[in-house]
Amino acid sequence: MEIRKTEKLFGIGPLGALLSSILLALFWWVDHILGHTSIITHPAPLKYAAVVLIAMGLGLHFWTLVTLRNWWMDDQLCTTGPFKYFRHPMYAAWITFISAGIALFLNSWILLLWVAALHPIWYLLITKEEKMLAEIFGDEYGEYAARTGRFFPRIFCR
Repeated sequence: MEIRKTEKLFGIGPLGALLSSILLALFWWVDHILGHTSIITHPAPLKYAAVVLIAMGLGLHFWTLVTLRNWWMDDQLCTTGPFKYFRHPMYAAWITFISAGIALFLNSWILLLWVAALHPIWYLLITKEEKMLAEIFGDEYGEYAARTGRFFPRIFCR
């Protein structure tokens, strides 16, 4: 199967980012309309947790970029680095870690609902990309998918 260079470089990332941003604006507006639904009244601990989550997400994002060169340059299935634990670590960096950090930093229940809404949306978006990878790599991808998490890490891989 031949894939376009833009598909190889970006996958469904741009579409997912657009939908995520639109949803963020919508949930932020709802939060504003409801008068800001705080998680806790003294948010300092949440801000620390948020910074940790955002830092983890950015670290995962950059680790993924460095690791991806095997796929981009050699057309190999990337199964090392963060790909040992996640099938989609770059997407996970944003929807699992950074978006949760944003919601906690802003101390908003409504934005936590935004984070929860992102996962099923990205799950639907990622289906096309996973089918493409299965067509390209066949059984190798099937075995890889069986032992790795999609957006949440499987720490104890086989």
